[in-house]
Amino acid sequence: MTKYSTEFKIKIVSEYLNNKNSMTGLSNKYKIPYSVIRRWIHQAQENGVESLKVKYKKLTYSLDFKLDVIRYYLDNPRLGFTPVAVKFSINESQVYSWVKKFEKEGMAGLIPKQKGRLAKVPKKIKKKPVKKIELSEKQRYEEKIIKQEAEIERLKLENLVLKKVAARYPRYPTKKKQ
Repeated sequence: MTKYSTEFKIKIVSEYLNNKNSMTGLSNKYKIPYSVIRRWIHQAQENGVESLKVKYKKLTYSLDFKLDVIRYYLDNPRLGFTPVAVKFSINESQVYSWVKKFEKEGMAGLIPKQKGRLAKVPKKIKKKPVKKIELSEKQRYEEKIIKQEAEIERLKLENLVLKKVAARYPRYPTKKKQ
């Protein structure tokens, strides 16, 4: 069961979009965190009111979709998790989780793993060691490209910051002793 119904979300978003109340006013009126209302409004503006509909079934995402989300986030590091989540109509915690798994384990961390409790086995049989997921050559290459693109974006941003600092604080001429 979700905390807020679809009708309630639509009511709040329509109140804001019809200039009847501000985000802060809605937050105070309905006792809902400001960030939640802001997320609903951005989601409705980006993907329409249908995106506010409560989803009752568990969704599974393909590896390609996860990589698209991560690539978009890494190409636009200034955006943050919320706008990326709104663009792809998923939860921002899901984007955060995928990015952290990708940074820690690479593409292998995004491959779905078998869930659930292990079957009961007799004590005499030893458990087999967990197999490490092997990536194909193409997947390793894609992972390498994504990491390199992210590094390039990070270096561009770092370079831009250094240029701004250098322009703001020019170096003083140094006097060399002869």
